[in-house]
Amino acid sequence: MGNLGRSPFLIIIALVFLLLIVLPLLNRKSSSVSDSDRALRTKQALTRVETAQQQYLAKNGNYTDHISDLIPLAPKLATDLADGIVTIQIDSSGRKAYLVQVASPVVSFTRAYVDGKLLAKSCLQLKSAGSDFCKRKTSDIAKSLPVTTVPTTTVPAS
Repeated sequence: MGNLGRSPFLIIIALVFLLLIVLPLLNRKSSSVSDSDRALRTKQALTRVETAQQQYLAKNGNYTDHISDLIPLAPKLATDLADGIVTIQIDSSGRKAYLVQVASPVVSFTRAYVDGKLLAKSCLQLKSAGSDFCKRKTSDIAKSLPVTTVPTTTVPAS
């Protein structure tokens, strides 16, 4: 330890190590999207899908089950998908009803519409950053679903 003060070479190496390796590690900033931003963009994507579906219905007389049909009506949906912020699933059978699920690692939304009216909705907060948009937490999910019994018929033995 006494040689460290006497050797300028060791001091120079220690300073170079500090400047080139340790300081950049301490000053690193995250460039990823925050959970709060993910929650907000998930809610925005849901609103975009709902608005675009209403426009599609007004123009075509039915809903679409393809997200690609909605991109011209809401171009920012393509950005949300490309950025990996959300996943969007749409299902429409009968063309007068549709179900949409918009999800991110922070929050998930599900909506069902029939003839332009909201029939059912649900959400799930996966991280606390989603609390502004959804109060239902994963701890609120029932651990098991109720069992429904199917009536059985007995066939008389012959």
